[in-house]
Amino acid sequence: MGRFASTYGHFSENGDEYIITRPDTPRPWVNVISNSDFGLVVSQAGGGFSWRTHSNLNRLTRWNQDLIRDDWGKWLYLRDLESDAMRSLAYQPMQADFDEYQVRHGLGYSTFKQKADGLETEWTLFAAKDEPVEIWLCTIQNTGTHKRQLQLSSYFEWNLGAAPDNHREFQKLFINTEFDQSLNGIYAEKVLWEVPTDKGHWNTNWPYLGFHAASDPLAGWDTSKDDLLGRHGSFQNPKGIKKGMFSGKSGRFQDHAASLAVNVELAAGSEHSCVFLLGQIDKSENSFQTARALVQELGTVDQARSELEKVKSFWRELTGQLSVQTPDPAFDLLNNVWLKYQAISGHLWGRAAYYQQSGAFGFRDQLQTSQIWLPLQPQKMLEQAKLNARHQFKSGKVLHWWHPLTEQGLTTEMTDDLLWLPFMLTKYFNETADFSILQDSESFYDGGEATLQEHCTRAIDVVLGRFSPRGLPLIGEGDWCDGFSAVGLEGKGESIWLGMFLYAILETWSTILLLHSSEPQAERAENYRVRARMLKGALNTAGWNGQWYLGATKDDGSPIGDPSQEACKIYLNSQTWAIMSGVADGERQTKIADAVLEHLEGKNGTMLFQPGFSEVDAGIGYITRYAPSLRENGGVYTHAATWSVKAFAELGRAEDAIRLFNKLNPILQVEKDAEGYWAEPYVLPGNIDGKDSEYYGRAGWTWYTGAAGWLQSIALESICGIQPTLEGLKIDPCIPAHWPIVKIKRLFRNAVYEITLKNPDQKSGGVKEIFLNAERINGNVVPPQKDGVHQVEVILIGNQ
Repeated sequence: MGRFASTYGHFSENGDEYIITRPDTPRPWVNVISNSDFGLVVSQAGGGFSWRTHSNLNRLTRWNQDLIRDDWGKWLYLRDLESDAMRSLAYQPMQADFDEYQVRHGLGYSTFKQKADGLETEWTLFAAKDEPVEIWLCTIQNTGTHKRQLQLSSYFEWNLGAAPDNHREFQKLFINTEFDQSLNGIYAEKVLWEVPTDKGHWNTNWPYLGFHAASDPLAGWDTSKDDLLGRHGSFQNPKGIKKGMFSGKSGRFQDHAASLAVNVELAAGSEHSCVFLLGQIDKSENSFQTARALVQELGTVDQARSELEKVKSFWRELTGQLSVQTPDPAFDLLNNVWLKYQAISGHLWGRAAYYQQSGAFGFRDQLQTSQIWLPLQPQKMLEQAKLNARHQFKSGKVLHWWHPLTEQGLTTEMTDDLLWLPFMLTKYFNETADFSILQDSESFYDGGEATLQEHCTRAIDVVLGRFSPRGLPLIGEGDWCDGFSAVGLEGKGESIWLGMFLYAILETWSTILLLHSSEPQAERAENYRVRARMLKGALNTAGWNGQWYLGATKDDGSPIGDPSQEACKIYLNSQTWAIMSGVADGERQTKIADAVLEHLEGKNGTMLFQPGFSEVDAGIGYITRYAPSLRENGGVYTHAATWSVKAFAELGRAEDAIRLFNKLNPILQVEKDAEGYWAEPYVLPGNIDGKDSEYYGRAGWTWYTGAAGWLQSIALESICGIQPTLEGLKIDPCIPAHWPIVKIKRLFRNAVYEITLKNPDQKSGGVKEIFLNAERINGNVVPPQKDGVHQVEVILIGNQ
């Protein structure tokens, strides 16, 4: 058995792959593969789809969401030409018996392996490193004693635009397919794209060309679903493919699929490899030539293998820039490999998965996740911040989300979105100390432009202008919790959490505007300082109920997150952010921390609130329409649950912090109870059912969550205690007392730091002394060094 084994599989020895050993996982265990533009998602059974730039507006292949059946995808059928027996190279769609089955989800690729009927098959899917092309590398080995005559046939259905294309009888009318001998494959194009234009709705061409090609000589091809599947046929019973009948039909009058067939003759003990390509390029006068050139560049077996190594090297080098080594291998594996991969490939680049296919940028969502870049390539985090700034209005308000390609978005009165721009830029400043970017100019969504500094201050000033008479910020259409969508529609409801978030921003930006900007704003800085002081007072009076902080108040003044209510008696975010922001002092920090553990900690982390709403309340919002303990309504919402790890670490409560971390760690949850947890062991879910669910502990909405970026940052900065500051790397760990040694490798301002924390007295934190390149330094901040590799040795002494 491999590392962290469960009923369904295990990690490889180096941790770069999760190896699934049977196809019947509790729910699809998928890989989200993206090269930042082109992407695909593939399940352990072979289901999935492909897209370019936007997984919903620009989907290349058809797929229907059904996590129980998981029976839509891109298939490879293998038929024995002598017996007509047929199977598929993944479990779906044929579901044929096998002797061995294995799926290896790796960084940037997935590989299916099967042993059955005297054959060993291998099928690797991946996206080319820098091109909008998906590569299928296939190998078939004859392990029997006699020659085999086989036929390998691809099958998928063209989507070519917005998804899902439920009105297929309409959408298929606009697709055209064409076979090209020089391509050794098929082209697909569409003369309708479901987006608004200046010439009316749905009155523009899909501006791309799809293509599908094979490396081997073709034994047949077809684009007719009618002929390939047959009347009342199915993916499991494709009548035309089973008979080896390929009509060679194409054009405007089909129900458009794609199938390429190649014949494979294998002597006993021999093997054969071949390649299929699936791509999507910009439509132009030269697009057909471009497609042929990509096939010539990537379409042979050797070229595909070389490209796969490029992809593997890219991810290995990227994730390897930051590493931790502790006595906890599950902690190390999640942080060293999978959180980074999930955040970048899944949430930033793909913006898609099996539970949710958005394709859009959420103003707060991807911006928070972009912190994953800070210890890797901080410039990329700045690029995301600037992209967000370009989706802000001159008024200071922002789009809640927007679609790349069309630039359409949702105008909102959600009250926290706009504040994430100044908040996340503060993290960028601590990483780089580069305040010059404050004067970089970026456009507004509705025209005009301003400096990044102005973008940020306009956002802050909008929120400062929306306060209640009690000195608390208004909640509007919802704060971070979207489901509180009706709490403040009349302009009276307050958000206590938003006040804490704003307080932290006012404190930092008053200093930035006074001391660090090349265009200082002393008057505004002083106003922020005064408002912060007033806000802290209001939060600690009107926002405090004697036991803990409220979550919010409704338009009618009644509280949310208070024991007087039947539901949502205590709200997690107000307690964690009271600690993280510094709103709570001394005794209150201890009191609310203890309350979180008593009332909100469950077997899979901290629930967002308790108890969940059991009755619909239109005065609160759609959160009350979930069943109790589902998603935000009293479940573990992992994004918020990561903040509880940070809060306890900041209090120096190491055992609480690591326990809460481990309860979120999917590696440990699947190892403990794969059947009850349901979800993948290598990525975080968006939510886990709370204690009132019939499926307490069931995880869902995997991949597509901002929790991965946060948990990576918290593990590095709050637990391991390697914290970027303007002055350098502050060393302030909060590790379990039984960890004798921790090693961290981290890039910081173009230099590499190899840091060793030694804990001889088995304490949780406190720095006794630090040696930088064998020289003792004063304090616990390692000042920035010149390029190169620097050794840092830290000796801890207990302050806990």
